[in-house]
Amino acid sequence: MKKQSIQTLAKRFFLGNLLAAALFLSANAKTQSAHINPAYAPAADKVEVKYTGVDNNNQLSFNVKYSNPTASSFTLVVLDENGEPLFKGYYGDKNFSKTFKLPKSEVNKVTFVIEDNKNSVKEKFTVNVKTNVTEEVTVSKG
Repeated sequence: MKKQSIQTLAKRFFLGNLLAAALFLSANAKTQSAHINPAYAPAADKVEVKYTGVDNNNQLSFNVKYSNPTASSFTLVVLDENGEPLFKGYYGDKNFSKTFKLPKSEVNKVTFVIEDNKNSVKEKFTVNVKTNVTEEVTVSKG
């Protein structure tokens, strides 16, 4: 009976931390753009990076979307906490959408950079990942 209640408490606490992390990451996912040409719609309306959760393989999942009505070529780079590229791709989609999965245990900070020179768009999104694990154990006699 005690073992089952400790497991239930641990599961609830873990799920609560995941929910708090998701809210924290989604609130910090947007930053100011480096340069926006006023002739176009604000880049904040064009680029979106969302934290979509942790999958069964314990990987963080991020969805990147970019509205590119002119279908001009753009660069998408994913950097680690040291500024080293994890991924770099060139695209020309009008409505770009891609999901990135990164190992939770190896990621502390991830930066997504979308650069479209033709439309004067450079967006940089920095995501800080902080995981807290708390164990509460109670032993009683009687």
